[in-house]
This record gives sequence, C-alpha cells and structure tokens, in this order.
Amino acid sequence: MNHCIILAGGIGSRMNLDIPKQYYRVNGIPIIMYSINKFAHSGLIDSIVIVLANEWRGFMEECLSGEQYPCKIHYAEAGKSRQHSVWNGLNIIKRYAMDGDIVLVHDAVRPYFPISNISEGIDACKEYDAALPVIPVKDATYQSSNGVIISSILPRHELYSGQSPECFAFQKFYQAHGRFSDEELSTIRGCAELAFRANLSIKLIPGCEQNFKLTTIEDMKAFELSVNKTFS
Repeated sequence: MNHCIILAGGIGSRMNLDIPKQYYRVNGIPIIMYSINKFAHSGLIDSIVIVLANEWRGFMEECLSGEQYPCKIHYAEAGKSRQHSVWNGLNIIKRYAMDGDIVLVHDAVRPYFPISNISEGIDACKEYDAALPVIPVKDATYQSSNGVIISSILPRHELYSGQSPECFAFQKFYQAHGRFSDEELSTIRGCAELAFRANLSIKLIPGCEQNFKLTTIEDMKAFELSVNKTFS
C-alpha cells in the first residue's frame, strides 16, 4: 500500500496572515485542500495522514465532511519540529502498514506539485530506498563561512533544489528515525536529509519550477494568479 503524510503544522509567521497559510483560501479553497485532492484522487494512495495542530482539526474535518475519497483519512498531532511531525505521522501509519509499503511526505504549502511526482516517486522506491523531486540550481552558488566574504564557489552543475513529495520505503524510513536522538531530529530540515544521514539510497526524480513553497506574500500572490488563470 501507499501512504501519504501531509504536513500542516506550521504557523506561517512570514505571511502576516490571520490564520496559518495552509488554511488560507485561494479561489474559495483552503490551500491544503489542493494537495489533499491531488493525492486522494490520484488512484495511487491508500491512506492520508494530516499532521496538524489540534486546534485546526475541527476546521479540517469540516473541510473534508462532504468529500468522498477512495482512500482513508487519518490525523496526527504536529510535533515540536518538522521531523517530529513526520515521526508522529509515521506512527499512525505504523498501526496498519505492511512490508513493502511506501510513504510520501508532502508540505501542505506546496499546492502546485505535479501529480506525476506521485507515480514517479512510488516507482523509484521499488528500486531505491527513497526518491526526491529536484530542480537544477540555475544561478552561480557561493558559500560564505562568515556571511561577509566568499569562502568557496560551489559546482553549480552538481547542485539541486529539493521539493516534495518526498517518497520512502516505509519500513526503512521508519527504522531510520530510531537512529537519531530527540535533539537530533529537531535539527533535521528535510526527510531526505534524514534518509541520507541514515545511508538510505535516494533517487533524484524531475521536479517542477511551479512546485514552489508558499513562504512569502509574493509566493501567495503568484499561486493565486496561477489558480485564477486555471479557473478563468
């Protein structure tokens, strides 16, 4: 079976919105619902775990009350860090997961990901331990150890920006979390980082320029423009 964890525990402080950005409505639809609908209607996902702050569970249940999805929906409480939230979602899936299962982890504020990333990630995890959608870095990239002067120039042709959904062989990914302390989990910024540090093999699959994370108000405006063009 294939499972999906959607991370929706952030507060989006840089947006200066009245609510967390994943619940902000674009074209009348909460941003998180764009991702949920893609996964749920892909025909490839058996269960979805939404990881969120408890005070927003009622909101999500109301949003989903009229939906008829072919997959099951579960909830998990957001953790103190991104990776703790992932861990909480994994522990929900652990209750019904079987050998050979695959799990995808996705940020709720990446609503414009291509559906092909779902199938490509699942296919890659039949041969590798994990799959990560990436796009090549286009600009010259520099490293500075003190933030004042350049300390090294990085080889651009070897650099990629990671996106989500990240995809993993469930059992290996679950077990990999046990190799890290609670403190170490707090310092990990992405699931692929944890998988890499746990020596799991990670296949790079093509990402998409439009699959940007809604971080700033400019990002939100760009997404709103894209949605309005799609539905106009």
